[in-house]
Amino acid sequence: GDWFSWQNTLQRAAPLMLTALCVAIPARAGLVVIGGEGALVLGGLACAALPYVLPLPANALGSLALCIAGALAGALWIMLAGWLRQYRGINETISSLLLAYVAIGLFKHLVEGVLRDPASLNKPATRSLAEGLAIGGIGGSDVHWGLAIGVAACLVSGLWLRATPSGFAVRVVGGNPRAAQLVGLPASRLILAACGLGGACAGVAGAVEVAAVHTNANASLIAGYGYAGILVSFIA
Repeated sequence: GDWFSWQNTLQRAAPLMLTALCVAIPARAGLVVIGGEGALVLGGLACAALPYVLPLPANALGSLALCIAGALAGALWIMLAGWLRQYRGINETISSLLLAYVAIGLFKHLVEGVLRDPASLNKPATRSLAEGLAIGGIGGSDVHWGLAIGVAACLVSGLWLRATPSGFAVRVVGGNPRAAQLVGLPASRLILAACGLGGACAGVAGAVEVAAVHTNANASLIAGYGYAGILVSFIA
């Protein structure tokens, strides 16, 4: 019983870590982005929708393609909040939160509309992924490889921010934007890059939830991980 509880906890750790990065990485650039829920659901939607438009090999490469699709969807969505802040002066906290509700509305519209599997009667959902595209468990357990992806993303993000020139530049922009401009750092591009990387992490969280847990996109994907990730990020 205890092991079963631990497996459930570890399964939830993956999306929490990845959505926390959606807050933490832009925060290093001086932004307070709280729209990870929107990036997560669109990442899951992109993962589920990719087999509709592209034939994918039912192996690890196909699973990787699903994660990349989720990452791109999440990155573009959070970058939109960064773009609105930099080029239109709109507060990123408000815009990212409101964009999350737009993303959820778009998700429901597509899942209940053009992407709906006719076999899903009472619970609208997309078609289930092929078995070979699923992300399996670690060592045959119920804890899927999304946990390893989450840990790796946290480690890589930390190393990038602390040990690379671009990561240092992002921290300079977040610590003192005026000084960053005076020394010639491309503040706008760095902010968009930070938003894109954070959004990509949340998008991967959605893709992992679809490929490892639900096998399709449905309302269960909207579980509040993006909002819980805000708290995880600030605690960290």
